[in-house]
Amino acid sequence: MIALRRDCLLIASKDGPFIPCSMEHLTIEFVGPASQMLDPEVLRHASAAVIHYFKVELGCEVVSTSQFTEALTQVLAGLGVFLEPNPDSGDESSTVRVLDLWTLASGASQLGELEFCWRLRSLLREFLSEKPERIEFRGLRGCVKVLADRQHWCETCDRVETWIVDLVRGWYAREPAAAGIPLVMS
Repeated sequence: MIALRRDCLLIASKDGPFIPCSMEHLTIEFVGPASQMLDPEVLRHASAAVIHYFKVELGCEVVSTSQFTEALTQVLAGLGVFLEPNPDSGDESSTVRVLDLWTLASGASQLGELEFCWRLRSLLREFLSEKPERIEFRGLRGCVKVLADRQHWCETCDRVETWIVDLVRGWYAREPAAAGIPLVMS
């Protein structure tokens, strides 16, 4: 048998043969268009964690796509990256309001930060008026990069992140409807 590269696993296909695949490539295929909004370093670490899990901890070199997908989803969730919104069915989805900050920042027009702030404040008030169980603002890191117009994290990104978190905390503290409703930013 030919030795696989360290970053490869054999993926079991429905036809029977095994396909050697680089985990970084498979990770990008799985994540799809969301890979552009995620930090490449996060994806690299996530795929390395999945490889370590299968090769070292479980001692297997052959996995199915569903096993890989499940493991990658758990790793990314542990890093605070959720690729899919809460499902439409079930009790939890009706009581949890989720907003992707990256999408909100990317959709801002030429007004940039001003429009982002106005829309974020409006959505926060709208969510609070619905009395959800909790509110989740996801994609903070990507949002900060968009607003700071940076590809890589830097001191400017630190300042923009602090500004956004402080802004939301201030708004949230002043809203009477916020009592008892947790707010999660990731």
